Amino acid sequence: MLSVHQLRRVLAYFFLLTYLVLLAITWDGIDFASASRDGPLVLAFAVAVWLTYGLIYLLPALFLTWLVEKFVHREREIGHKAVFYPLAILSTGITTLFFFANAKLFTLYGIFINSFVINLVSTPGGLESLGASDASNATFAFIALGFLLLQAVLLAVTLFFYRKFGEPRWLPSRFFASLLILFAITTLGERMVYTYSAATGITSITSLTQKVPYYLGITARSLLSKFGVKVDRKKNDYQLAKGHLNYPLNPLEVEKPAKPFNVVWLVSESWRADTLDAEIMPNTWAFAQNAKRFTRNFSGGNGTRVGMFTMFTGIPGNYWFPMLAERKGAPVIDVLKAQDYQMSFFTSAKFSYPEFDATIFSQVPSEQLHEIPGGAQGWEKDQQNVSNLLKFIETRDRNRPFFTFMFFESPHARYYFPPESVIRTPYPDDINYFTLTREQLASQIHLIKNRYINSVHHLDSQFGRVFDYLKKNDLLDSTIVLLLGDHGEEFMENGRWGHNSAFTDQQIRTPLVLWVPGMKPSVYEGMSNHMDVIPTLMPLFGVKNPKRDYSTGINLLSDEVREHAVLAEWSSTAYIDNDVKIVMPLAVVATQHPLVTGADDKELTAKEQDELFARKARNLGGMMEELGRYISKQKSN
Repeated sequence: MLSVHQLRRVLAYFFLLTYLVLLAITWDGIDFASASRDGPLVLAFAVAVWLTYGLIYLLPALFLTWLVEKFVHREREIGHKAVFYPLAILSTGITTLFFFANAKLFTLYGIFINSFVINLVSTPGGLESLGASDASNATFAFIALGFLLLQAVLLAVTLFFYRKFGEPRWLPSRFFASLLILFAITTLGERMVYTYSAATGITSITSLTQKVPYYLGITARSLLSKFGVKVDRKKNDYQLAKGHLNYPLNPLEVEKPAKPFNVVWLVSESWRADTLDAEIMPNTWAFAQNAKRFTRNFSGGNGTRVGMFTMFTGIPGNYWFPMLAERKGAPVIDVLKAQDYQMSFFTSAKFSYPEFDATIFSQVPSEQLHEIPGGAQGWEKDQQNVSNLLKFIETRDRNRPFFTFMFFESPHARYYFPPESVIRTPYPDDINYFTLTREQLASQIHLIKNRYINSVHHLDSQFGRVFDYLKKNDLLDSTIVLLLGDHGEEFMENGRWGHNSAFTDQQIRTPLVLWVPGMKPSVYEGMSNHMDVIPTLMPLFGVKNPKRDYSTGINLLSDEVREHAVLAEWSSTAYIDNDVKIVMPLAVVATQHPLVTGADDKELTAKEQDELFARKARNLGGMMEELGRYISKQKSN
C-alpha cells in the first residue's frame, strides 16, 4: 500500500497529466494566429494565458482533493483508496468535461457557459428549446462518461508507472515546487501586461482575452494614473442607470376605437430576413405584396427572449430583468384586455422558456396560453397550433374583437419539416451537435442551411393557411396582421452558426410585414426595429399618450425616420446605425471593452475603431438615455 507521501506524489503526477489534457482542449480556443500578427508581445501574452488559465481552473479540484486528504490522514477513518481515487477522478473529470463543453459551445456558437446557458438549463422548457436530437443527447452522455473514464485511465497509468518505476530520476528533485513558482511568475507577468493594456487601451491584448472563458482580468486605472500612466477612460464612461422600474412613465390614456381592429400576430423562431422571397415563401411573399413590408428590419436582440420582449413592449432588452423581477406584463395586453378583447395565444415551444408567462404575458390567464405537450417535432406542433388558432377564430364571439398570437417553431435548429416541404437538397438527416468539429461544420454548413430553407418553406405553408382563412372569411377588412421573426439565423457568414452569439446581420435582421385594413401596399427600405411595433400599434388601439411614455421606438406609419437601433442580449447591448456597430457590456466593468465593427460587420483596425467610437459619443449618450429612461430611483407604485 502506498504511503501518504507516495499517494501525494501520485496525485501530483495525475494532476499534471490532467493539466496537459486541459491544454489540448483549450488549444483551439486561443487565437494564436491573430496574436502573432499583432507582434511578439501579444503572441507571448497569448501563450502565457494558454499555459496558466487551465491550471487556474484546475485549482478547485486540486484544493478539494488536498483538503480531503488532510482530513482523512488526520482522522484515519477510511482508506486512502476509497476516498482519493474516486474524488480525484470525479473532480478532474468534471473540470475537463466543463472545459470541453465550453470549447464545443464556442466552436459552434461563439459563446461560453454563462448565466444565459445556466438559465437555459434550469428553466422549464429551456433544454427542449435547444432542439437536440436523441443522437446528440446520447453522444453527450457518452462523452461525459468518456471524460470520467479518461481520468480513471490516467490515474491507473500514473499508479502503474509509479509502483513499477518509482520517482522519475530525470526530473529535478523539486520539480513541482519549481513548476508552481514558474506558474506564479507567468501568471503575474501576463496579469501585469493585461492590467497595463486595459488601462491604456491596448485592444490587441484585451480583445484576445474576450475569447478566453472566464479570464480574470485585473485593472488598476487609478493606481497607474497616480504613477503618471496616461489612462484611457473614454470607453468605460457608459454605465446603466440603477433603480426601480418605472414603466410606462405615465398611466395610459385610452379612447376605445368605434370599430376596434382584430389582431393576428404571428412570430417565427429564427426567421432571417433574406428568406422572404417568392421561391422559399410564396404564400407570405404574395401576402406581403399587398401589405407594408420592411426590408431592413432589426430585431431587438439576437435571441428569442429579447426579440419577443422588444416587439411586445417597445423598449430595449435590458428592461427584461426588472420586468421579470416584478412580473410585469406588456402594456399592450392591458390595453386590449380593457377593451374586452378575446385572447388566445399559441406556441410550439414553451411559454415558460424564456419566461414569457412571467413577463410580457404575465397578465394573460394560463387557460389562454396554449402549448402542445409531448415530443412532436416543431413542424407537427406548428400544424396543430394553426388548426387550434383557426378554431379559436371560427368559434369566437363575433360581437367582440379578438387578439390571437402564435409562435412557430419549424425553423428552429435542427430545422423541422415534413417531406412535402423539401425544396433544397441535399441536406443531412440529423445534426449531432457533439460530434461536429469546426472544420466539419464549415464543410457541411451549406447542407445544414438547406434543412433550414426547407423548414422555412414549411413555415410559409402554415402562414398560408392563416392567410387563406382570413381571406375566405372576409376578416382582412377588420384585422391587423403582423408577421415577424424573433431573430435571424447565421450560417457561418461571419464565422458563427445559429444565433445568440453575435450582432451580425444574419442573426439580428428579420422580416417585418404589417397589414392594416385600408393601408396602401408599400415597401420601406429604411431602418426599422422590433421596438417600433408597439408605438405603431398603440395609436390604432386608441392610446393617446406620447409614445415616449411607453416606448423608445417610432411609429412606422408616420414620417419618422429611425437613425439608429439599440439591440441587447443577455449581457451586452449594441448600438447600430448606417456606419457602425458598437457592442458594449450591459453591466460595464473595467475588464470589458466595446467591440466596434462596420455596419456590414466588417472588421476594423484599432485606429478605425477608436475614431468611430469617438464620432459616435453623442449617439451613445442617447442610447444610454434609452436604456435608463424607464428606471427610477424611487420605486414606482
